[in-house]
Amino acid sequence: MADVGCFQRIFIFFSLFLLLQNSLFAQSETERPKKLELRGYVKDLQSLTFDKNFDSLITGNLIHNRMNLRWNPSQKFKGAAEFRTRLFWGEEVKYTPEFSAAIRNSNEWINASVTWFETESMVMQTYIDRFWLEYQHQNWEIRLGRQRINWGIATIWNPNDIFNTYNFLDFDYEERPGRDAVKVRYRLSQTSSIELAASAADESNKAVAAIKYNFNRSTYDFQFSGGVYHEILTLGTGWSGSIGQAGFKGELQYFAPHQDTTSQINLVLESDYVFEKGWYVNLGFLFNSKGMDDPVENLSLFNFQLSPQNLMPTKWNGVFTTAKQFTPLLSGQVAVIYAPGTRLMLVLPSVQYNLSTNLDVDFTWQSFYAEQYQDFQGVIHRGYLRMKWSF
Repeated sequence: MADVGCFQRIFIFFSLFLLLQNSLFAQSETERPKKLELRGYVKDLQSLTFDKNFDSLITGNLIHNRMNLRWNPSQKFKGAAEFRTRLFWGEEVKYTPEFSAAIRNSNEWINASVTWFETESMVMQTYIDRFWLEYQHQNWEIRLGRQRINWGIATIWNPNDIFNTYNFLDFDYEERPGRDAVKVRYRLSQTSSIELAASAADESNKAVAAIKYNFNRSTYDFQFSGGVYHEILTLGTGWSGSIGQAGFKGELQYFAPHQDTTSQINLVLESDYVFEKGWYVNLGFLFNSKGMDDPVENLSLFNFQLSPQNLMPTKWNGVFTTAKQFTPLLSGQVAVIYAPGTRLMLVLPSVQYNLSTNLDVDFTWQSFYAEQYQDFQGVIHRGYLRMKWSF
């Protein structure tokens, strides 16, 4: 009976939450649509995690609500406040130690999350995902607060994105993580600018500060950057253009030696092409000079807590992605990542369908394969069914 009462309170909470959102949204649209805008969505995500032989099963459940509030008081000023409220329950919570701490953004300086309640198998948390104020005047743009500093160019791996690395396995986080920072941008021309960014952290040795210069030459966009990442000097460059009808992108990031560590290089090369019948194909390559290059028996050594220095736990990595819009309502894609040295392979198919104007459903699968005791075999498999209503 206690569990039933708990679910009743949760249902009432979410019902009131949605009614409040719809009320605010209607007010922003009718009374002052230009100065205050509210958008968001509600998602239901069901997950199944299987072992290599599909003998055991761990279930997970997530209701995810997001509110994106934009404030435009004048032409020079604008601001944003975006919130994620997530309710997790099931065996995934039960069997993950310190689950509420694990879902916190490690980049944040100020803990802007509220855990409403936490039991053995259920956690409900609200997190301020964005909170910034921006000033624009002529060629100047200054933004202060929790924001995303997007310096990446490539699709899956972004060595130049030293402020807030995106985990490509976290497909349910479309907005991608942010950072508590200040960013200043000065436009030199229509195609060139200088950008300076600095972010604080809960520990002084985890702060990040860098400057970037970008420009266009001969149909190519180039960028060069330099700064300090966790007290380590780092330099980067990237480009985006085309060779014939195929796109060509790349990013290179260098981390200097620091204390007892040696230097490190992360390099990404990527090319994509769209065929006449609508098939999209992307080929990518990642080199991580400090990644593993031999098969390992202990899978816990594969660290998928990704960071600017650990875009993949393996040294040599290739990715093949193909996608197609089959009908106006149905689309799908498949990505395959393979690391030849460790013989690690990820197979990531997904399919999406639009049920109505604001309602979408998709299914995503993630299979991990690796060499175990000289035998290449499946290690873990995960399936996700998600429904999303946008407002």
